[in-house]
Amino acid sequence: MTRYRKVLSNIVFSLQLILLLLLLFYHQVSVPEWLMATGRFHPLLLHIPITLILLLVILFPYRSQWKLMQGFDDFYGLLLLHAVFFATITAISGIILSTENGYDPDLLNRHRWLGGATAVVSYIAWLIYMRFSFSFRLFPIVMILCGIILVIGSHNGGILTHGKDYLTVRIKKDSVVSKKPATDSSTIYEAAIQPILEARCYSCHNEKKAKGNLVMTQMAQFLKGGKDGVPWEPGHPEKSLLIKRLLLDVEDKKHMPPKGKTPLTETEISLLHQWIGKGASFEKTFRDFPASDSFRIFASSFTIQPDDLFIEPTLYNFKAADPAILSKLNNPYRSITPKDNRSPALLMTFYVSQQFKPEMLEECKPIRQQVVSINLSKMPVEDDAIKTIAAFENLEELILNGTKISGSTLHLLASCKKLERLSLANTKVSAQSIEDLGKIGALKKVYLWQSGISQAEINTLSKKFPGIHFDHGNIADSTEILKLTTPLMKNPEKTIFNASEGFVLRHPMPGVKIIFTIDGKDPDSTGSKFYQNPIPIPGPTIVKARAIMPGWYASDINEWTLYATGIKPSDAILLTNPDPKYSLQRGASLIDGNKGESNNLMVNWLGFRNNSGKVQFRFKQADSIHEVVLSMANNHGSYIFPPESIIVHGGNDTNHLKQIGKLIPVQPTKYGKVGNMAYTVPVKKGRYRFIVVEARPVTSLPQWHSGKKQRGWIFIDEVFFY
Repeated sequence: MTRYRKVLSNIVFSLQLILLLLLLFYHQVSVPEWLMATGRFHPLLLHIPITLILLLVILFPYRSQWKLMQGFDDFYGLLLLHAVFFATITAISGIILSTENGYDPDLLNRHRWLGGATAVVSYIAWLIYMRFSFSFRLFPIVMILCGIILVIGSHNGGILTHGKDYLTVRIKKDSVVSKKPATDSSTIYEAAIQPILEARCYSCHNEKKAKGNLVMTQMAQFLKGGKDGVPWEPGHPEKSLLIKRLLLDVEDKKHMPPKGKTPLTETEISLLHQWIGKGASFEKTFRDFPASDSFRIFASSFTIQPDDLFIEPTLYNFKAADPAILSKLNNPYRSITPKDNRSPALLMTFYVSQQFKPEMLEECKPIRQQVVSINLSKMPVEDDAIKTIAAFENLEELILNGTKISGSTLHLLASCKKLERLSLANTKVSAQSIEDLGKIGALKKVYLWQSGISQAEINTLSKKFPGIHFDHGNIADSTEILKLTTPLMKNPEKTIFNASEGFVLRHPMPGVKIIFTIDGKDPDSTGSKFYQNPIPIPGPTIVKARAIMPGWYASDINEWTLYATGIKPSDAILLTNPDPKYSLQRGASLIDGNKGESNNLMVNWLGFRNNSGKVQFRFKQADSIHEVVLSMANNHGSYIFPPESIIVHGGNDTNHLKQIGKLIPVQPTKYGKVGNMAYTVPVKKGRYRFIVVEARPVTSLPQWHSGKKQRGWIFIDEVFFY
């Protein structure tokens, strides 16, 4: 034991010298990359010295009783030496961790010096004890001082990690999102968005503790973003860093909130997604959106509406649904949540139109009694779906905005005797089909914005059914100049075209003209073509379009990256394995004609990091090919970079393939946009039965990136041959 104590005391002495150097020359210290990870042990280590030092302080008043035990002096001294050892390495790891930045500098400076002082004072106490044991009167004073410094330093550390008054106020659960009262004049950000961020994000992103240099509690700093860039790209949630981090696998170290914190629910993520899609405005109020707008309705469900303050919650006479069934039905594309904490009533919302299937409604029949609201906005729902919806006997609200229904089966909703609100905006329903709704006695409001029903027909319906308010939207002031909405593609799911097809644009307003470009330039009224016929897509093509009309401001530019089908291989065989998390459909996903979405890398994508993405393509016959195009993801904040190189081999025999093409993509010099990229590799023109494409990830991310020197990712969703 004597030898062990001597070795440990020598180690402690060396560590004390290192600690003093780090404290005195903190701003001159440069921590090597390989040593940075040791700072992450600080939260784990700090509990050990806190426990040991407080135990030693508590034991001291009872020394006279404990001294009767043989060997107590040695035990106390050895315990004190271990406390000094752990206090010292905890202080050193804390100093290393502090170099990552993202903390309030004044608070961090106090915590650093108090942590260092705890280690040094405890070492002085040990030296005194070893020289005088309990007999020296200065020892208890030094131990009490050490305990006081420890408590104050720990309090400062708690503030750094968990926020102000961490040790002095009652514990506040971060899992509860508080609803705020809201009126039409309330901003959607303050009423619905901010409460979510406050509950889930503020503890790590505030003025005192700004992980990743991101402060969410101050609007100006929030908009500025952190070290990985701005939180969002208005209008493009799928390209926004905030959404990307929320959708990462929970095991990913960049997932937000970090593992151990309460994650956002699917509905909360959906609200943030829609808010960014609507422009991520801090100023827009509820009245800035039409009453029938699905985003406004959805955001309102996160608030306390004026009526809710005076009207008792609806009492339902049906029992709550089985939690096991709800757990099974909830997934990234279908969210089922309680209407409120006291109610068995459920709200059901569908997301991602490409993933919607009619059976997703059929699967919910076990909870048809509890569902009071169904939101199918922008889903590819057709008239047959109304037959299934009609079985939801307690339905109060149905949102079918932007669906494909014609209205021929709306009469089936007569079985939903409690249906009060029906939203049919941007559909092709007819006035005749709307008349059938008059049989629903509870119906109070029908939203018909941008539908095929004229104002004259609305007036007729209103007279025939005075108990129902038919909302056709606002009539604009003739003196007001408004901005046009962007042009739309006729089929939003279609981005790959064969030779007989063309890219079709549309605009919901009559009389609007569309100008477009395919050369990468922004369209303008002087040199751009007017859209008249479908645009041919001979290969990878970027189409930019905007809407114009006299008396209106031109719309913003909408942009699409499109592909031609080209020569389709008979099969694709992976010669290297993707990362297990991103290999769901293997090689078939590269030639199935289904484009992946950049906001969901789990579907239709193959991800590679630790090895190249190498794939062999076989053709039924030797076809003449002159270029190969890879559709790939781009998201620098998530370490997804252009490949270091793309090499193509070809031939008619797998044993005698030759290199026929190579591309070295340009690497970015700063954080760029999130989205899909097309990489075209010119190859030696010839007829090939076999082609092997190899894309190599970046082996070392650049110095400007937060993950410098780490390996990059590549994600591929389709490969085309022309």
